[in-house]
Amino acid sequence: MNFENLTNLIEQGAVIDTQKNRVELAVPSPDGTNSRIVGYFPSESIQVIAHDIHSNSMPYSGFDQSGTGRYLRINCCKSGRCEFKSKDGNSAYVSAGEVSMDYYIDNNGTFSINAENYVGIEIIMQVDNVVEEIPTLAMLKKAIKRMALPAYATNINSLYFVDASDDTKHTLDKLLKYCFNNYDCEAIVIKISELGHNIATDLTTAKPKVRTFATSAQTHIAEYVHQCLTDRYGEKWTVAVFADKYGVSASTIKNYFRNVYGCGFKEYQVKIRMTRAAEMLRNTKLDIKDISEKVGYLSRTKFGEAFKNYYGVTPFEYRCNANIEKAKSDLKEE
Repeated sequence: MNFENLTNLIEQGAVIDTQKNRVELAVPSPDGTNSRIVGYFPSESIQVIAHDIHSNSMPYSGFDQSGTGRYLRINCCKSGRCEFKSKDGNSAYVSAGEVSMDYYIDNNGTFSINAENYVGIEIIMQVDNVVEEIPTLAMLKKAIKRMALPAYATNINSLYFVDASDDTKHTLDKLLKYCFNNYDCEAIVIKISELGHNIATDLTTAKPKVRTFATSAQTHIAEYVHQCLTDRYGEKWTVAVFADKYGVSASTIKNYFRNVYGCGFKEYQVKIRMTRAAEMLRNTKLDIKDISEKVGYLSRTKFGEAFKNYYGVTPFEYRCNANIEKAKSDLKEE
């Protein structure tokens, strides 16, 4: 990695360690939690970028790495989600527990990443040179080929998804720890080798996931639906309401929402309502009937059933347990 090419990052306040081939960029978030991007550059043909992002204002640094040949970009998402946006404005999303692979020629920047509340690792490697430049990765020669050309990934400039195994998740946790705790570059390379081996195994044992790209118009519709369900969770939202608004079928609305947010319309609606109800049970003295109405249930009985299905206890039991925990906490502080 040529650190002379990092002028833009230096201007943003990045800290560069030439001994470890490491770059760290931290940006304060509105909630006081720092967002961080850490980049390691073991050679000209590989870069490892760790993200811990808690703000949609966090810049994606785009640690540029120009070159020719076959490139493989791997994203492993630990928590949150991130978006890949193609040059034509279409988007695909990676959620927690997923691995995405983008295989392309001449590092032409087919995808960029726009992340919010995302923790994960991005690895970009020039697959024709990386083994020769880093002998430690020689054991991965077959694995790299498998990652670059799995049976279902024969097209250049395409994005593929697979669920991460427990071994892959464990190694990802270690690699993130190494990156954010300023480990030497050699330690990062060892964990890259382990992670790559695990992902290559995942490709042979796990069924690839089909992911549909969303156009900017589809993303706009999904985001509007998401905002309504999140901010106005007490209102009677149905798929039909949004289908009528946009002149499409109900199944189309469901597909748009799932493609962008990785979960179903009803699944998200229940989640946000139950989450808000739990917050009110813990932090207010509102009657349970009033809480049920605030989260969109006119029937206290139906609300109680939905709440128990979600949390495993009734709203009354949940409030009692929360009060007991609060009392214990208060006693400890005294």
